[in-house]
Amino acid sequence: MSIISIKSKLNQYLAFIGYRYLAYTFELKQLLQQLKNFGLLFLVVLGSSALGFVLLLFLGLGKIIDSADTPLYGAQMALFYLLLQSVMISAMKLAIKNSNQRLFQLTIAHSSWLHLADIKLLFISNGWLIASLLIALDLTFEQWLKVPHFIVFMFIQLGLGIVCLYKPSALVYGFMLSGLFLFTPINIPPLIYHIGFSIIFSISLLIPRVNINGRVSVRSLFGFWSCYFINHSWTLVWRMSLLLCVFMASTTLAAERADLVNILDAVAMAFIVLFCSSLQFDCAKIYTQYRLFFNTCQKARTFYISQFIPSMLLFLATFVTYSITFERLNIILLSLGLPWCLLQVNFAQKKPAHYALVWIFFYSWGACFTKLVKQHQLLF
Repeated sequence: MSIISIKSKLNQYLAFIGYRYLAYTFELKQLLQQLKNFGLLFLVVLGSSALGFVLLLFLGLGKIIDSADTPLYGAQMALFYLLLQSVMISAMKLAIKNSNQRLFQLTIAHSSWLHLADIKLLFISNGWLIASLLIALDLTFEQWLKVPHFIVFMFIQLGLGIVCLYKPSALVYGFMLSGLFLFTPINIPPLIYHIGFSIIFSISLLIPRVNINGRVSVRSLFGFWSCYFINHSWTLVWRMSLLLCVFMASTTLAAERADLVNILDAVAMAFIVLFCSSLQFDCAKIYTQYRLFFNTCQKARTFYISQFIPSMLLFLATFVTYSITFERLNIILLSLGLPWCLLQVNFAQKKPAHYALVWIFFYSWGACFTKLVKQHQLLF
């Protein structure tokens, strides 16, 4: 192959990479526009808490590295991080692969170029892996010898990112089997835990995908909503992942500041209400789309009421799980959280632009109320 042909191929490849990057940034902008129903939510809540999230991210990575004394907790934290990474990459998957123009790409580039571009964009999109690499660069050679499991963990991060792009169904089996692996009733070193995760996810690639759509009946409203959530599982996956963040953050902060448990419970409840009630955005769209059909079936009122049930069931299930996990059944928080969730659902239905403002107002009020209750308990 001559130098001219090599230079021509290189220019074609660089032009293709430039196209993919432009498509990537465009898809990300479109993704952000889809979040406009949340109004000021991401600006008021997530924007003001960005520094705290970053600190918790590095704190959790520190727990994974320094897990010699508590290998099970370190393994749980590692699996939790892998789950959040997979959720984030799943959200950005269309932008990373430029899926809408995938067939067009095959006409202008080799298939190997497509995969190479995917991996490059995957790397710059994987903030969890970048954070791990930043910590890795700060470790000395002697420290590396003490934490070989962290090397395996980073390879798992990279591998799961690729799996998320090309065979996401394997992630479902992998996380389920890995969760069962954590219940192993023996003391296992951190390195064995991470090697076990690697083996489990490798085996999961060989498990065929199971399609259960044909086994779900849509003759009732229960079947209708079940079929919807099976086919649009992302609406539950990202919310459940954020709720898991709340659980893990509560565990870590409660261990560090046991004196602030009551306040932490109130803050956790606020975020539980926020993420659970936001499910109403998706359910309201489905109601608008299918209400005429159920009106012809003489089920208009029942269908209208049913759209509020998924968010309320998610809230109650999360609250019960939180109470069992932390062994703190707080009736006051339940009596506040349930009406609070109903109010949030109502605003999500009627005034989505004010959704975040209502949340931040009642969040502040709830935090002040909890603080006053705690002071009253100290006085008496």
